[in-house]
Amino acid sequence: MQSLNPLRGGPTQPPTIESDEIFKLHFMDNQMSPREIVLSQALLFSSVLDATKLHDGLVKLVSSGDWRKLGGRLRKQRDGLLELHVPTEFTAERPAVLFRAETLDMPIGQHPLAARLPRAATVAAEGGGPSLHPGSTEFKELSLVPGWCTKQDDYLACDDPVLGLRVILFADATIVSLTIPHVVVGALGFQSIFLAWSATLRDDGAAIPPLLGAQHDFFDSIDEEDEGEETTEPYILLPKEMTGLGMAKFASRLIWNVFWRPTIGSRSICLPRDFVSRLREKCIQEAEAANKDGKPVFLSDGDVLTAWTTSFVVRARGGTRPALAVNAVDLVSRVKSLREAADGVYVENLAGGAFTDIGVDLAMNRPLGEVAHAIRASIQEQVTEEQILAQLRRYKAKGLGQRDSLFGNPEAQLLIYSNWTKFDLFNACDFGPAVVESSLETETSIANATAMTPSGKPVYMHCSSVEENRFQRDCFVITGKDLRGNYWMTAFLYPEDFAPFEEYIEQTWKEIR
Repeated sequence: MQSLNPLRGGPTQPPTIESDEIFKLHFMDNQMSPREIVLSQALLFSSVLDATKLHDGLVKLVSSGDWRKLGGRLRKQRDGLLELHVPTEFTAERPAVLFRAETLDMPIGQHPLAARLPRAATVAAEGGGPSLHPGSTEFKELSLVPGWCTKQDDYLACDDPVLGLRVILFADATIVSLTIPHVVVGALGFQSIFLAWSATLRDDGAAIPPLLGAQHDFFDSIDEEDEGEETTEPYILLPKEMTGLGMAKFASRLIWNVFWRPTIGSRSICLPRDFVSRLREKCIQEAEAANKDGKPVFLSDGDVLTAWTTSFVVRARGGTRPALAVNAVDLVSRVKSLREAADGVYVENLAGGAFTDIGVDLAMNRPLGEVAHAIRASIQEQVTEEQILAQLRRYKAKGLGQRDSLFGNPEAQLLIYSNWTKFDLFNACDFGPAVVESSLETETSIANATAMTPSGKPVYMHCSSVEENRFQRDCFVITGKDLRGNYWMTAFLYPEDFAPFEEYIEQTWKEIR
């Protein structure tokens, strides 16, 4: 909802260097609501990594083929569209990647902040319940480097590359952080970077996938909406688009809440595999009991977690407003032209949205399985290729610079969900070749607590906005499953929500175990 902010003047950009190669950012990068956000992706490893190898591997990747795009400098054209200017040769003065490495002569458990980084609690491995941990916003100090860009205007006003790498080495652990503007990458982009970076560290050139879409915008092949075109399927949610007074009321209420309740807290939640599987089984039983045709019901883990958290938020807000749950939808697996380009990967933003109205009675009074079933039904209806293309045609017809459309009840409270599970980031990242062998002999609390995770694989990760984003509220980011099968989720809620949320989690665990 960043597009609801007042427009601001742009920064003064450095002079253009004529020899730079230009990579244009595409329609969805330029159109996305949170276009000004800078992302920080932090990963925790239970062994010591070689920071120089990590840096050299990333530079080698960013210096090859269309991957050079990630070594670009962000620029804005006169029409407001963004592009990346890439040096023909990376040098010390104009590097491919900003880099900082620090060595701290102590175990991570002795560092006042890093010791609090979440990792799967021992109880989770022993069949215990979920646990709450400090959220991603509390650890920005471990990712940020003084003097580096923290917002889009910073990048536009300087000649820094968009990609920054920070490595903090402890005696028994390593924190690796990537910083990059959201307009350049999304969740899929991090998966693509991890896969290619890992292959570069293995010196396996054949496994480095080509970067797709760097020169061609697939949006160019999408026809704009034509009301008279009988061969295209109309967008099913169009009658529910918020417009006029309804949209004005919805936006005004959101801005009012941001103004009067500006403080948002974050917590990381470890959901053991037993918790999620039992909750899913319970929801399937409840949904099938309510299903009058007697047919088996399919619910994904994501459906269940969305229903579970939505029901909590409706209750936490007093049960007076319905909810509008918006789930990010990966386009690559849904659109044939993207899916068939299987010989490479994308880093650009390629996500649509699925919208689900959830009434107060459904959220408050009906079994959780019925809520999850309603979410599953709405998603299935909206993510066919025909419906995805209809949604994208709608975006294209509105044009760049226009407010993103919302579809649903304007009286509802907005909940945002981004589920990264399918990108399997914990497996995509394999920094084994950069592990310092002597660190494998160290037995510490972090090593013992993560014994089932191979060295070179992350034991925990989170992604956060570098600067505070007050519109990121009632938002849940499902990072995915770690290598022990536990789900990790970050919740962005009002600070006073977390005590009742912890009670809600405990009550759920009592009901299903």
